[in-house]
Amino acid sequence: MTTLFNEQFSPFRNVLEPLVTNEVIRQMQNQPLKLVRYLDPNQVIAYALNRLPALYATSVEGWNWQQQRAKDQLAGQICLAVRQGLAAVQRDPLKLSTPLMFSEDENSELRTATLASIGH
Repeated sequence: MTTLFNEQFSPFRNVLEPLVTNEVIRQMQNQPLKLVRYLDPNQVIAYALNRLPALYATSVEGWNWQQQRAKDQLAGQICLAVRQGLAAVQRDPLKLSTPLMFSEDENSELRTATLASIGH
């Protein structure tokens, strides 16, 4: 029987996360340093990812295929979503936000609840 969740790593990943992260880094390098100090790249990444289709993979082969697909078909959308994210975060650069922090206990509780709900 396959395990749904592993304590060490997630068995599924959104292929767009590293692509969007790299694009945020690239675009932030073109921003004035004075502005960059007030930008939270995590907010920009989340903003962009929320405007792009999710491309999840569960295997190395799937990861490679989805990465190539994203590079071929979504490069323009990724660039635009990041540009929009930078603009959105710039509108209110002093806005306070508390980053999400999940403890291992919370993750364990979520896994336990999920497994219980599907009858395992």
